[in-house]
Amino acid sequence: MGRTGVGARALACAIAAFASAPACADAVGDFYAGKTISLIVASGPGGGYDLYARTLVRHYPRLIPGAPTMVIQYVPGGGGIVAANNVYGLARRDGTGMGLLASSTFLLAAVGDANTKFDNLKFTFIGNMNEEVDTCSVWHTTGIKSVEDLKTREVIIGAAGPGSNSLTFPLGMNSVLGFRFKAIPGYHGGAQIRTTAMERGELQGTCGIFVSTMNAQFPKQLADGHLKVILQMGLSRHPDYKDVPNALELATDANGRAALELLFAQLALGRPILGPPDIPAERAAALQKAFDATMEDAQFRAEAEKTRVELRWFGAARMKDVMERMEAAPKPVKEDVRKLLNVQ
Repeated sequence: MGRTGVGARALACAIAAFASAPACADAVGDFYAGKTISLIVASGPGGGYDLYARTLVRHYPRLIPGAPTMVIQYVPGGGGIVAANNVYGLARRDGTGMGLLASSTFLLAAVGDANTKFDNLKFTFIGNMNEEVDTCSVWHTTGIKSVEDLKTREVIIGAAGPGSNSLTFPLGMNSVLGFRFKAIPGYHGGAQIRTTAMERGELQGTCGIFVSTMNAQFPKQLADGHLKVILQMGLSRHPDYKDVPNALELATDANGRAALELLFAQLALGRPILGPPDIPAERAAALQKAFDATMEDAQFRAEAEKTRVELRWFGAARMKDVMERMEAAPKPVKEDVRKLLNVQ
């Protein structure tokens, strides 16, 4: 259908919105037919975000009206901030640009980091593939066996960079819990980079690897005891790690606990899919509906199970609620988190 035909269909959809829902669906399908959607991923190839992205793009497009093509664009940098800035400020606002972003960047924006050039509440929320719990792990040769060791000896860990959970969580726990993490930034490109550095003795451990990534990418290292999870971070313990302490449980000071709760709240948005502001409402609704359908699709879920992609997913409405709660945190708590993260 030509440009004039698509425009006429869209106009008909607007005029007959209440009486002709199929016309709206057809208008969205006409728009997406033959189009390509770019999915910006806030990491390089090979990590957990990449695994989720590749699994999503093999199924999501066929459930979007018009069955567009979908391609991945890797935009690492700034602990995820570069990708978030790209989606918000540079991605096409017609419904053909979106991102799988790092949840840590939303916390930085909520507390006012000047490097975040976006408003959390103005993104177009599409859906979240997994509610996450984060981990700190060590290599078996280090002799580090429990969280008590984190208080009595310096532990050299690898981190991606400013804004990443691999850096912000250890800094926060050093301040609140008295841990002695020494974070070495610059380990970009996914969890495998840091675990390889641990194996060759370059690092003793790392934080900021989601449970879903641990279970998907390192089952052998976990099973043979070479990689040991000694701490988890989240609003509750993950069911797969019931015997591993949660950092929140170790916070005895009320103010410190409140700061950690805000710090960890972002983990609810573990694998978020968002578009830029101002995507046309009918296309945004179609993308949201197709996302929900994908998460329940038998073919998608079969592949996710095979590749160990955890799916504790939820839709756009809860994404908005989580974002609003982060934004609404009391100013004193936000100030404490700003200090923990060294946000200027």
